[in-house]
Amino acid sequence: MKIRLTAAVAALALLCTGCTDGGWLDRTRLSFHTDGIGTALASEDRTRNSLTAMTSRRQEVLAVLDITTSTHSGHRAAYSPDNGASWLPVLFDGNEDPGMALAGMPTSREGQWLLLGLRHGEVFAFTSINGRDFRLQPEPILETTATSLNAVVGTAQGWLLATTPHSGSASTAMTLYQSTDGSAWTGRDGTAAGLPAADSTFHPLSMAAGPDAVLLVGQEVPPSRPPYARAFSSTDGGNSWVDTSPDSSGVGPLGNGLWTAAWSGTEFRVTGHAWPADRVRKDFPVGMAGSWTPGGAWQLGADPSWSSQTQGFPRQSDVAYGSAGAVARQTAGGVSVDLPKVLLQRPGQPWSELLLPAPAAGGLRLYSEVTAVADGFLVAGTDSQHGNEQILLWHVDAGGVITGRHAALEAAAPLLPAGDGPHITGFSSSGGKSLAFGSVRSQPTIWELEGEREFSNYTALVSDDDQTLDTLTAGPRGLMLLGSRRTVNSHLPAIWSRPEGGAWSEYTGNIFGAGTENGESPVKAVLPSSHGFLAAGWFHADGADHAGIAVSEDGTTWSHVQAGALRGKPSMGRYIGSLAETTGGTVVAGGSIDEGTLRRASVWASPDARTWTPVLLPRAEGYPDARVMSLTAGPLRTVAVVQHSSTGKPDRYSTYSSADDGLTWEHGTDLDAPSPDQDVTAPRIAVKGDGFVLVATQGVPRRHTPVLMVSGDGRQFAGVPVDHEALEQENLSVSAIGIAGKRLMIAGITGPADKRESFGISIEVTEH
Repeated sequence: MKIRLTAAVAALALLCTGCTDGGWLDRTRLSFHTDGIGTALASEDRTRNSLTAMTSRRQEVLAVLDITTSTHSGHRAAYSPDNGASWLPVLFDGNEDPGMALAGMPTSREGQWLLLGLRHGEVFAFTSINGRDFRLQPEPILETTATSLNAVVGTAQGWLLATTPHSGSASTAMTLYQSTDGSAWTGRDGTAAGLPAADSTFHPLSMAAGPDAVLLVGQEVPPSRPPYARAFSSTDGGNSWVDTSPDSSGVGPLGNGLWTAAWSGTEFRVTGHAWPADRVRKDFPVGMAGSWTPGGAWQLGADPSWSSQTQGFPRQSDVAYGSAGAVARQTAGGVSVDLPKVLLQRPGQPWSELLLPAPAAGGLRLYSEVTAVADGFLVAGTDSQHGNEQILLWHVDAGGVITGRHAALEAAAPLLPAGDGPHITGFSSSGGKSLAFGSVRSQPTIWELEGEREFSNYTALVSDDDQTLDTLTAGPRGLMLLGSRRTVNSHLPAIWSRPEGGAWSEYTGNIFGAGTENGESPVKAVLPSSHGFLAAGWFHADGADHAGIAVSEDGTTWSHVQAGALRGKPSMGRYIGSLAETTGGTVVAGGSIDEGTLRRASVWASPDARTWTPVLLPRAEGYPDARVMSLTAGPLRTVAVVQHSSTGKPDRYSTYSSADDGLTWEHGTDLDAPSPDQDVTAPRIAVKGDGFVLVATQGVPRRHTPVLMVSGDGRQFAGVPVDHEALEQENLSVSAIGIAGKRLMIAGITGPADKRESFGISIEVTEH
């Protein structure tokens, strides 16, 4: 059927009130009492904002921002004409919202600026003459299937974009994409142009452009000798490449490589690492630095001021060169170099640490980007406290004077605060009571329903730890909350558990003994099941991604389930993102299993949460990638929502149902976008009697409308009309649904980007 449409018990504070709230005007509006929530978090806006990338052209600067609050999530960009002293919002075909995700690769060349967007598995170009008004080029540059977008530079001939294939894909060569003005792009096989195969033994790591040449640097890792630095250059905009590798054997005879390249204004400058022929082997390599001029010779040597052999090597670094010298941001991949830091290098001098203003007590400082401007440098970062992340921007002049410029940046790109009203992210039922979970600004709160629409008594959850709590899950054993805690190099899961009638306990730690490759929390779902408190997700270890399940009797001590059905292999990763328990006591976990470069939706079933049986769901024709987004167990059947993805078209969402504890699944209803320029959001499903209710939204960006469907048994869903003023406003987003008695509760957000407002309603649902 298709329809278009640290394990410890934390000190917790319990605050309850019965005060009234007269803010709602009609009997369908839900009321969430907030009077008396006087915690510090209740007065602090919930924000996770960062400046992800910057580029500069003399005094002009272009920045990409990632802005997330309780009521908004998306990218923005800002432009400065005066070294970051003032900022203007960037417009995308007249809108501040680009309508898609932005890649963190803003780029400039003489006379033009470039931003890259990502939508439906394709990369698009936004181009601008003035750095503020960008126009979307209608044709995509490339598909991202099995491909990594590595670098983009501006040359005298136009734009040059480099990609590398994912490990295990059919291709082994770098692909270069070229355009004279950003409107039409041509792909070129890098190997045919003179570059080596990307995933043979050469690893490209950085690319930079000067006025007459492009330089690509990296490392060769042959099986029969120590790794060594490689470099290739092009003087015709990337059409052809020449091997210009330096002789680095004298600097690092036991191994070396080049990690960064940048144009200084007069020459290419590089940094890297080298293993010298030490009499006593050290734990870490020494830094290596040098320069190269097209047509000239390499100057290369050890540079302990970049990195000494007493600390981890900075595998992730950004370097920018200007008239005042150079500035660099250093981390070491997944592990910090002591702490994240910024280095400054005066002309002719060694690197030294730049001491920026210290973060607030207890805060976590991270640096995200550096760039050179006409009168010095700009350094961007974030301060994280109470789970909130604030953008910071400093200007460093030629004399070393540091000036904060984040206020000017925020004026151009407002961080869209969520406001004073509660934001609801989930409804649950526990102990015969209907509960709502959400936040008042940064204060996580649980409300209890009294009557049909009054969520009066509340519990404000306060922890000693620096964390966020995002979802509430109810089950046979009680309640669980899932969130995360930010560290220097990753996010750790924050898991709160409460048995029925008991007290909350808190766990924050590395539950699977390993993290994810991108630093996210490895725990994606929790469930207070009849077999114990459960946590599920995925983690990376031994060169592969594995599905993870952990079990706890008390919420503080966790046991990682070791099951062969959960173990992945290289190019055959396994992932879990949802959990549910059937009426028969079977636990089902939903996610996906990689099949080479494709992804197959999968469910794992277990009678005891220890032994697991994987079941692959059918693949939808024309959609190579699929994953289970959610599982909802009802009295008669369990319903899975599957996301199907294919390059160049909107995602499809399909329902599948099982009546035998997840061992076999029957295809139900497909939800497709009405047209290629529209999207459907992931459906939310709630149990109503023996059946289910489904709510989603669909439409073009910023103009979504509601979709309401019902099913008597979970096998097929049918659309029903929905008519409510709250669902007819601009930019509708649904954040939670639930059932109280015979009524459907819907919570979400509406309104323009600069005035988003939360809503909660309770409506009757007509069953077909």
